[in-house]
Amino acid sequence: MKMYHFVMDAFHGYRSRLDDIMLVYEALEEIPVKLGMKTVMPPFILPYYNGVIPEDCGISAFVFLAGGHFTIHTFSFRETYFVDLFLPEPFERSELEKLIKNAFPAERITSYLLERERKETYPQKIAINEALDFGPHLILDFKNYNGPKSMDDLFGLFDTMPFKIGMTPIIRPYMVTNPVGDEKVTSIITMIAESHISLHYFEKSQRAYLDLFSCRFFNTSEVVGKLKQVFNSDVVNETLISRGSKYQHYKNDSAAPKVDPRNWLKNVYEQK
Repeated sequence: MKMYHFVMDAFHGYRSRLDDIMLVYEALEEIPVKLGMKTVMPPFILPYYNGVIPEDCGISAFVFLAGGHFTIHTFSFRETYFVDLFLPEPFERSELEKLIKNAFPAERITSYLLERERKETYPQKIAINEALDFGPHLILDFKNYNGPKSMDDLFGLFDTMPFKIGMTPIIRPYMVTNPVGDEKVTSIITMIAESHISLHYFEKSQRAYLDLFSCRFFNTSEVVGKLKQVFNSDVVNETLISRGSKYQHYKNDSAAPKVDPRNWLKNVYEQK
């Protein structure tokens, strides 16, 4: 099974569009339909303002596709946005890119299409620069999957995983299960500080695909070690890519007010 992963990073967009909840919703709802993709839930939109770093605010949004996902993270103060579209079937990259650009025009856009387990489809390796780039995107693909499989077990894992790997959750996990061909696929996602952790588990082929996209850099070896221990499966692809190359150089430096929107955390996790 081939898994296709489209990645887009954009700078110098229009703040009015990146703050437009209805526009983001329509993009998630309409773009998959125009490309003939199957959505398996309505779009989920999370306006996220005055966060961990107040200026790094905007809208985090996603929709589950059959066996995959489509995510948009906008950073309106920074005039920046990031897109991921992951799917177990080919799609027209140029048309996808055109539709996204039409909705969210920007002066600087970088994109590429990966086949997850074919390293030759990845861009030439560029050293991650923590002083300049937005953050890391960790890709882990498993075969002979032996990690949590039930919806309860996966929910429990993703509900606490951000804390265990030093991240900050901004929602609780969302998950669905649905058929893709002759496969049953369980998909789960949680948002962390305007980015996300996702997993798609294909029951028949015993394959699973994990993405961890973070708004800040982390101790890679420590996080990867913990994830491998939790999922206890054969790793067929372990790749760390940088998102938002030169983000710190290109971003808009507008300031935002400081308010902590995470009061809900203590109502859930301090009770456990």
